[in-house]
Amino acid sequence: MTRQDAVKIGRQTFLALLIVGIATAVGRLLDIDLTAAALLLLVAALLSTLLGRVGAIVGIVGGFVALNYFFTAPRESLDVQKGDDLLALVAFAVASGVLSWTVSRLNEARRTAEQRERETQIRLDLTTRLMAGENLETVVAGAADALVALFGLVMCTLRAPGLVTTATAPGVAGQVTVVRITPLEVEATASRDRPLSAADGALLEALVAGLATAVDRLRLEAEASESRLAAQVGRTRSGFLSAVTHNLRTPLASIKAASSTLRAPDLDLDADDRAELLDTIYDETDRLERLVTNILELSRIRAGALDVHRQSVDLRDLAQAAIRRLRPLARAHRIRLDVPLELGDVEVDIEMIEQVFGNLLENALRFAPPGSEILVSARAVVDPAGVKVCVADHGPGVPEEDRERIFEEFARVDARPDSTGTGLGLAIVHALVTAHGGRVWCEETPGGGATFVFVVPSWTTQERS
Repeated sequence: MTRQDAVKIGRQTFLALLIVGIATAVGRLLDIDLTAAALLLLVAALLSTLLGRVGAIVGIVGGFVALNYFFTAPRESLDVQKGDDLLALVAFAVASGVLSWTVSRLNEARRTAEQRERETQIRLDLTTRLMAGENLETVVAGAADALVALFGLVMCTLRAPGLVTTATAPGVAGQVTVVRITPLEVEATASRDRPLSAADGALLEALVAGLATAVDRLRLEAEASESRLAAQVGRTRSGFLSAVTHNLRTPLASIKAASSTLRAPDLDLDADDRAELLDTIYDETDRLERLVTNILELSRIRAGALDVHRQSVDLRDLAQAAIRRLRPLARAHRIRLDVPLELGDVEVDIEMIEQVFGNLLENALRFAPPGSEILVSARAVVDPAGVKVCVADHGPGVPEEDRERIFEEFARVDARPDSTGTGLGLAIVHALVTAHGGRVWCEETPGGGATFVFVVPSWTTQERS
């Protein structure tokens, strides 16, 4: 028996005797009979039960002795001369013992229920915090504090992979219990005044097992997330290379065709033809530079960093500039421009909208059959006030279920003839039109094919909003 245990027993004994003594003094003062004295001392014994097991025993024995000595005839003697008095003493002893045992069991059940409630609260708190994505270090630190409070520990140290946290409380260190459940290790230092019982040890192991499972699940989820991220990065990288190749192929082809024509020794080109070919090379080189810039701008728009520099311009000029650049690729097609003169100028970013026209025309030329017509039209719209532009072809069209997905970066539509993917071109269109506060979509061309439509709000409407 430790010194702390002896002090605890002494305290319970003293308080139990004090309670019985007070009850006896009150009974003597009031000069009550044996029945009333038995009831009064029974209450004292019950009160002593609340002190603990030792207090309960001392209270019952003390109450029995006090009832016999002070209230049973002959008084101030332990002799019992009447059978009724002996029966009353025995009844008192049995009743106080049963009631004390019942109260003790109820107290124990109450303490167990409170501990189970705290245990459930700890489990629920840990699970909620982990599912909410809270930092693992914070959760483990909270678990250490909770274990200290639940078991009255002096110190609790939790060790997880790459993480060590310790919680402390006042008290003298006593028994040390170590629980290891992969990937978690818990070192619990109990107080000398309150060593861990076998039930507490089992409960501690259960809590550590639950926490270890949660930590391990969090680790597995993190690994799975990293794997998915790595796979996504790989797919994005491949898609980016494919998309960049797709967007660079057209200007490079135009440059190569023009330079090859200039280098051909058997061709007699006049000055105008040479100037036109040189202009093509210059324009396509300039376009390459803008393409690279737009690829970077596509990344910037996700952070809201794409700046729109609006200028007044005739949409026919932008469309015709895009058609001229694509002339080497459009020899087998007819491109018709339908933009009424009364449409007037619009306030847009010239380079961005010219890129939109170019990307949509390239897309139409890629999928429209040779000899077919591609129509570029523009009309004013009222609600919302702005300009609606359509680029229509008579190719295979886009399945209805894919008409939104094709504007995503690196998206591919398997139903199309070109299986290499055209994701970046239409993604840039979507980004640039959205930067103007407009929207873009795809619909079916009457008679078959795909029509890409974008609406750009007027500058005055944007100012009011």
